[in-house]
Amino acid sequence: MARGLRLRLKEDELRRLYQVEKRSLEDIARLYGASRVAVWKYCGSLGLTMRNRSDARLEAQKRGKVPQGYFDINEGFFKKWSPNMAYVLGLLITDGNVSNNGTVSLCMNEKELIEKVAKAMGAEHKITLSKHQKGLFIFHFARASMVKDLGALCVVPRKSMTVKFPLIPEPFLADFIRGVFDGDGSVFFNSSKKHPVQTKFVSSSKEFIEKLESELRKLGLPARKIYGQPTKNGITHMFKYSHKDSEKLFAVMYKDIKNSLFLARKYNKFLAGFNKQEG
Repeated sequence: MARGLRLRLKEDELRRLYQVEKRSLEDIARLYGASRVAVWKYCGSLGLTMRNRSDARLEAQKRGKVPQGYFDINEGFFKKWSPNMAYVLGLLITDGNVSNNGTVSLCMNEKELIEKVAKAMGAEHKITLSKHQKGLFIFHFARASMVKDLGALCVVPRKSMTVKFPLIPEPFLADFIRGVFDGDGSVFFNSSKKHPVQTKFVSSSKEFIEKLESELRKLGLPARKIYGQPTKNGITHMFKYSHKDSEKLFAVMYKDIKNSLFLARKYNKFLAGFNKQEG
């Protein structure tokens, strides 16, 4: 480390610039006529915790130093359980993606639901339209602390075939399952039956779907057999409910909803099927 830098830049000033004002190593180096490496080594000798790439980029965005603008978000969203948090977690664990560079993405055709999710998370991020798939909307954010929190809740990169079922507090289990259903569940009609509504959950992770089925039993649903169906990418695991049990599932997922976080298309399809049966 250059002795001259220590003489020009005192320890308390370096701590103020880097830790309090969140200045970059490049900015500090420029201010004191030194190299970035020299400032980095100086910080290391003082035992300062260095910002990771994600946090450094975030600070650069705040200062307008990179093209992408800074958008606010509730970084503590996944630290405390709530109906909203549990639902969004269920949606992300099925329909979300975490890239290797720490970007979390949610892609859906329903722009209205993504907007509600973003609002629940206190996010100012823009909802963008995919350039590669017509009618697909994308909400993404990159916060190192949120990626860490999601990782502890089983939302990790390349999770589709190995994702585990997180430990969900009982008061929020129905909200989480509703999010899972909106991501990887389906409701459909069997017109040949007097009671036409049927529902299905699918997952590429056998461990996840086995735990999901057992958790639904705790909520009053009957035991279901899990089937494996070969696909070009491996095996998809699933279980189904008949009309009567789909009514129970509907009551579990939509009872006393204290937020508006649900996929209206699936909710309305349930109602249409039940009305059809009554008619």
